[in-house]
Amino acid sequence: MSRDILAIDVGTTALKLAVYSPDLEKRCAATRRYDVNIYRGMADIEPEKWWIALRECCHEIRDYLSGVGVVNFSVTTPGLTPMAADGTALGPAILFFDGRSHKQARAIRQLVGEEKFLRETCNLPVSGGSSLCSMLWIRENQPDVWKATAKFGHCNTYMVKRMCGEWAIDPSTVSITGLYNSWRNDLTYNQDVLRLAEIPEELLPPLMQSYDAAGTILPSVAAELGLPSDCTILAGGNDATLAALSGGLTEPGDINIICGTCEIINVCFDHPIGSPNFNVRCHAIPGRWLSFFVLNTGGKALEWFYKNFCRDMSEQAFYTEYIPSVLDAFFADPSREETLPGYVPFLGGSRYSLEPLKAEFSGVTLETTRDDFLLAIIRGNALYHKQHLDEVRGSIKLGKVVMTSGGSATIRGYLEAKKRWTGDFEYRYQDQCSELGAAMLAQMYQRGTWKQSGNAQAQPASRG
Repeated sequence: MSRDILAIDVGTTALKLAVYSPDLEKRCAATRRYDVNIYRGMADIEPEKWWIALRECCHEIRDYLSGVGVVNFSVTTPGLTPMAADGTALGPAILFFDGRSHKQARAIRQLVGEEKFLRETCNLPVSGGSSLCSMLWIRENQPDVWKATAKFGHCNTYMVKRMCGEWAIDPSTVSITGLYNSWRNDLTYNQDVLRLAEIPEELLPPLMQSYDAAGTILPSVAAELGLPSDCTILAGGNDATLAALSGGLTEPGDINIICGTCEIINVCFDHPIGSPNFNVRCHAIPGRWLSFFVLNTGGKALEWFYKNFCRDMSEQAFYTEYIPSVLDAFFADPSREETLPGYVPFLGGSRYSLEPLKAEFSGVTLETTRDDFLLAIIRGNALYHKQHLDEVRGSIKLGKVVMTSGGSATIRGYLEAKKRWTGDFEYRYQDQCSELGAAMLAQMYQRGTWKQSGNAQAQPASRG
């Protein structure tokens, strides 16, 4: 008999969880925010913050937990964490927009070869976004941590280990690291990369699918969180991938844009594609891959603009009144675009560059207004996404509909602006969420949709 599902979304700045019925009816939800450490170009977080947030959320909804039988995770990726043999974090989790390992990224690309990385792992190592570079940085700069580490894993590795005592990592989170055979997607690490990087495979967690069972909850953890003692813990997957799954991104050419703290475009493929200009993730479902094109500061750029230029108004007024009014005025007179400043959208750097890129405005005059700067940011972000859509159009026929989600997508006029500057697509807002995607995989697990990971993998056609 199927039981309730606890879906846990460990995001960049907040943990959200919800209890779903076996038919995916949401019974309750809770959220806790936490702070990320940003300093000297680095970005990380203490994993204990994830656990404290989980415990507090479970306490808040404790009356709904007695019927839970399966727990699954949606996680920020990578969240590279060095861990001791018992799962204790030996340092902070290094986040995707971290900039400490550009040197290591450049060196490993030269050693392995960019063509080989793209041919076999489908991704070029970069600072922050690729765990391989973060691991090499730790070995070079924190030798004591390196020596003490039993496993390097992602956010779901840490949470699963703490929940059930077992190690796990899945393709949707590991596929952009440069360590995984993303082209084959056969639950194997790339042995050539490991050998050249001098990383023992024993330092990496066992690979399993996002919908596979990692183990049964530890009795002490069940008591701490208020969960039944026989809960099954699944491996979990990448938050953006699971959000896309919840929005129906399953067929080749499907497009999804997540308008959150960072903005992410996913395009679904039935064959892997390697490019130096974007990442490729293995989907959480068999036989599919996703382009993963990230603007580190989408909604974060709007937040930055508010804090630095709009403190004369409340945050609510900024998002619900000011931005819509600026967009309304622009659409009433689109000829204003000719005088808008140029904007290069790298406030938080770029996931695809070996250099620590920065944002910049150009074409500013004495007539440039605050409104113009805001419009420049919105336009610059949209044009950045257009680059990706134009590139992948050469490899697959794109759909006409772009499904969107995230807080920025709810701002009046924001999706109309996206359409103006990304192309002739129909933008549809959908209340997608990562936790629902995690719950969907848990439902599939309970129903036995995919009995064995090894049999579920669709192999790509030969490169000939």
